[in-house]
Amino acid sequence: MTIIIEKQVYKDADKLPKYIQEQAAQQIEMLKAATTLSNVLNIRPIEGTEKPFYRLKFGKYRFIIHYNHVSETIKVLSLTHRKDAYKKQNLPCK
Repeated sequence: MTIIIEKQVYKDADKLPKYIQEQAAQQIEMLKAATTLSNVLNIRPIEGTEKPFYRLKFGKYRFIIHYNHVSETIKVLSLTHRKDAYKKQNLPCK
């Protein structure tokens, strides 16, 4: 699988404490090592959106992810606290 990380994720991570940045880096490494999304812990489809949008949770933070099944590409869209994770995204609804 190919992983693309948006610039916004880096900007979001810079605002967080160092230990959260380290946890986020571990989650990205876990994504890189996975052969399929089902091998990744704590990843689920986001309810109420089109199927290719997922959230990867760790602690109180969430990665919002778009998964292209055809090209097997994961695009990491954002990294935010759980209370704001779904508000900032303009995800297409069903």
